[in-house]
Order: sequence, then C-alpha cells, then structure tokens
Amino acid sequence: MKVSIVSLTCCAGCVSSFLNAGEALLEILSGNFEVVYSPTFADLKEVPSVDLAIIEGGVGTKDDENLIREVRAKSKILVALGICATHGGITSLGNMFALRELLEKEYSLVEKTQLPELEDLMYPISNFVDVDYYIPGCPPMPFLIVHTLKSLVGGKEPPRNQSVVCTECHRKIIPAKLDRLYGVYEKESDPTLCLVSQGFVCLGSLTRDGCGAPCPRAGFTCFGCRGPPDSMMYRVRDMYGFLIKVIAYRTGIPSETVKAELYRNPFIFHTFIFSKFQRSIAREKVI
Repeated sequence: MKVSIVSLTCCAGCVSSFLNAGEALLEILSGNFEVVYSPTFADLKEVPSVDLAIIEGGVGTKDDENLIREVRAKSKILVALGICATHGGITSLGNMFALRELLEKEYSLVEKTQLPELEDLMYPISNFVDVDYYIPGCPPMPFLIVHTLKSLVGGKEPPRNQSVVCTECHRKIIPAKLDRLYGVYEKESDPTLCLVSQGFVCLGSLTRDGCGAPCPRAGFTCFGCRGPPDSMMYRVRDMYGFLIKVIAYRTGIPSETVKAELYRNPFIFHTFIFSKFQRSIAREKVI
C-alpha cells in the first residue's frame, strides 16, 4: 500500500503523534505500507498517486485548497487526521475575527503581497473533498492511528467509537450543591469524583470516546477534541445549551449562573471550538 502524508495549515502535532506510535508504527511500516510522499520527511516536488492519503490540518489558504483537491484526485482512500482536518479545530479560532483584522494585527510589518492567499475562513477538509475516514483528536492518540492504519492495510473497516469519554473516565458522577465553577488551577480535584460534580468545566459527557480519557484521568478537564458522539450529532442541535444543562444538573448551580460563569472561565474557548463541531459533515466514518 502506497501512502501519502500531507500537512495543511496546522501545528504538525498529529504527524508527531503518528510517529509516537513507536514500535507499533515500525510494525506497520515493515509490512505492506510504504510512505512515498511526505514533505515533513522527504523533499518531493510532485504529489504521486497512492492507495492511502493521510491529511493533517485544515484549509486556511488557497494553496491548501489546491493541494487537498490534488491529493484527493490521486488517492483511493483519504483519511482526515486530527481535529483541524476533521472539524476545523483550534486553528479555526481565527474565524472569530475578520480576515482584515487578523492580517493587520499579525502582519502589520509584513507586505501583504508576501503572504499566501488566504481563504475567508478556516475550513475542515470535508468542505472541499470527500473524506473516507475521520480520526479526530488534538492530537489523536497514537494507538487510535495505529489501529486505523492496521485495519486499512488489512482491508478491513476500522472500528468506530460511539459512546462518550465519561465511559472511559470511571470517575463517580454525583449531584452536588456548589456556588460557582472553578478553573482547573483554582483548587485540587478529588481523583475519584466526576470533575463536573466538583465544579470544573469538563466536556467528557459531550465528547466521543476512544481516547482512553487521559485528560480527566489525570485530573485535567476534557475539552472535546474528539468531537461529539453519534447520538449528539444527530439529536443535539444546541451543544452549548446541552453543556449548560449537564453542568447545572451535576453542580446544582442554576443554568443562568452557569452560563455567566462559563464566560469568565479561562477555558471557555474550548467550548467555542466544541460548538463548531455540530456543523461538520463528518457523520458516517468517524473513528
């Protein structure tokens, strides 16, 4: 199987996670898996035709758009790797501002003609091409990438995760009576209790499982980097409103107070990213 690994607008964290698979990755590479194109590792000028293309990053420039269209045309299977490719991810935070405003703020000392031609917004790759499989995450866990690639190399359908992170967290969910919400650095958490029940803004109840819940297991809140599970993509139109209801129910804090508290919470930008997920068309083959 000939493979391309392509990076669009991103931080390269997803390819780094891919490499962090270590011996499991070497096992794949030693079999019927040949990386023939990857600008991160090899300087090739032309995009070749391949069996599988793995894409990280979103579409932020016209060059990104042209490249993803070419890669799609030259690949039999295309996989979106990481939340920027699958949903827009953290790179889409720029969508909160006007393009002109961003350019004037970030590139005031650079001639605008020296910059690549930008899209009006940051987009997931599915806005421009058909995607066969999605592996969300920021970045995806190495074992998820390995399991997916092993399935594809073996000609099998990759396993699909359809529950929520809470099922992998194993913290005890109890109703509480709190006065306010807390940032993760404001107080020490109880390692046995649900983080939401303790007043922390954790999105595990709204996020697709499969990662193993490393963040809440370590006492850090889930920020939704795997996107919503199937049930929420089809049934929940207001993800932000659903989050408010979950927090209010588990903390005993009135919904209006929760809403006000979220706006002062330092991790509210995670919620903003999460609210974008419902607009993705990544519905059929999310892993």
